[in-house]
Amino acid sequence: MFKTILPTIMIAAAGGIWGASGAVGAAIVVVFLLAVWGVRRWVYVTVPELETAVVYRADSDTFARFLAPGRHWIMPFVEQLGAPIATASATAKGQCVNAETMGGIPLTIEWSLSYKLNPFRIPAEKRPKLARTLPKKAATAARNHVNNCIRHVVGDYPVDLLSQPGMVKRLEREVRQLAAARLADMGFEVSRVMLGAIEMPATVRAALTESYEQKMRTEHEAQSLARLHRVVSQFSEADMARLLELERIYKLGEHGVALVYPPAYPPTPAPVRNGRRRSYPVYAGPMPPDAAAAGLS
Repeated sequence: MFKTILPTIMIAAAGGIWGASGAVGAAIVVVFLLAVWGVRRWVYVTVPELETAVVYRADSDTFARFLAPGRHWIMPFVEQLGAPIATASATAKGQCVNAETMGGIPLTIEWSLSYKLNPFRIPAEKRPKLARTLPKKAATAARNHVNNCIRHVVGDYPVDLLSQPGMVKRLEREVRQLAAARLADMGFEVSRVMLGAIEMPATVRAALTESYEQKMRTEHEAQSLARLHRVVSQFSEADMARLLELERIYKLGEHGVALVYPPAYPPTPAPVRNGRRRSYPVYAGPMPPDAAAAGLS
């Protein structure tokens, strides 16, 4: 309506100022401007750098072709422009719920997908449908496919393997490869897939934690036994005999048996009291209470 009222006002104003000749001149100028506007609107179009234009047939509203960034001629009254497709880098985010592992354990995984759209990669038979889907629903289409890819990849692994270090990067790589293959015919150029934390039921996580701690204890005991074996392997037969004797003495001491051993060197002389010198025996191991009482008596 504005495009009709403004030219009428211009013509009327020119007629009031310069008369009939002025009105005719103003009408010619208005017609020329409208022609230029119509040419730029329907005949000679400019497609921005990060967009792909979609052209439909005016009579049937069916898909005709894509237009790359730049200036293009289209057939007036035969072709018309539709909603453009953004080709700049974009990101789609989502959450894959109930992705079951090989053993049927449900997991929840957050993800993000980085991509660009290239409509000219779409096969000809798929272009009519995707020309209407990609302008507004590209992220939704990507979200559905990525969720399906995550379910397929996670289903090939048991839950205990998914909790191992480095598995997130491995899953990201496999999901990206699968998603890129599936979305290629839709014009998607996938650059990266990032996965968040893998959430699992609390009971499963507790069982995995306990299993991991048990594994660490077993490895620590195995390392300790290996170190002990290396040390013992360096002992001579005499060292082994002394070690066995020490173990025998230790076990006897645990049962309350007192063993008396002569000193290896002459004992230090005891102080002389009343002209008599008294030597003291050497004990190895604890002395039972009853034996101690007998000695005191």
